[in-house]
Amino acid sequence: MTVIAKVHFSHPDMALAGVIRSLPDAGIQVLQDVSTDPVHGKHFFTTEASDTEAFERHLADDHTVSSYRQVADYENQPVYSVEFTDETILLGPTVVGHSGFALEAFQYKEGWVERWQLPDRESLQSVWQFAADRSFEFDILELYRMSYDERSASTALTEKQREALATAYTMGYFEHPQQTDLGAIADELGISTSAASGRIRRGIGSLIESFPQRFPEVDEP
Repeated sequence: MTVIAKVHFSHPDMALAGVIRSLPDAGIQVLQDVSTDPVHGKHFFTTEASDTEAFERHLADDHTVSSYRQVADYENQPVYSVEFTDETILLGPTVVGHSGFALEAFQYKEGWVERWQLPDRESLQSVWQFAADRSFEFDILELYRMSYDERSASTALTEKQREALATAYTMGYFEHPQQTDLGAIADELGISTSAASGRIRRGIGSLIESFPQRFPEVDEP
């Protein structure tokens, strides 16, 4: 049965180790909305760092970074494409090698917090053993099993999408008539109106796509 594991790990040679050590409050997050192949190439990150020039200096000095460039903005945050050096130790390829994938990944303290979906506990044990053999500091924060029906809806959303949808629901955005607007939701989340709209729109789309059944065609009321 599928397992969901939320883990925290750190290592001197993990991805962006130098940047994270120098900028513990940079708010780095893996961009899950972009297709990333952890085995072959480029990885995409956003950062909440206010000084992008300083952030890029640390990227240039990081021994785990082979190359990087800013490629776009996402929800008012810069997006960086990063390629890692051969000495970088990544857990992502091992997770993928056991038929798993990351649902989210973000910088926390001097390491990473990641949430993985894996086919069984044995797969998680193999990833843990890979990390232990390479002297990672590794903690399992949460672990639970899921059936397909439970998995389809709850794992479809990113953390930011869940937060935006929950905030919108609590504030009455989905009521008829609406009890709030996007501007108020954006203020509550501390983001722009366009970013709030995007998170809500993508979150609703992800929820709809997570259901396998076909929806009948009906006339609008």
